[in-house]
Amino acid sequence: MSDFDAQHMTNPHDHMMADPTTWRLYGTVGCHLCEIAESLLLQAQAVADIRWQSIDIAELPEQEMLEFADKIPVLVTATKTLYYPFSIMDVMALS
Repeated sequence: MSDFDAQHMTNPHDHMMADPTTWRLYGTVGCHLCEIAESLLLQAQAVADIRWQSIDIAELPEQEMLEFADKIPVLVTATKTLYYPFSIMDVMALS
């Protein structure tokens, strides 16, 4: 990511939900990497108290959608953002 992109990208943490303990997985329909990321979250959820929701970037305002378009899947917690590729160990380290 260029310095320009880093300075002008919307901070995913700015979109905090009412419940900051719920993680957000940004992706879109038909994204095989997003499906892999979702599978990792389901595996982690089997052994840890993790709550998450999928957010389809196609439903975001256009500027935000464009900012995520070449980065998905992106996992956002209250304190960290993981850009794919990430592993089950990366996910578990967040819990």
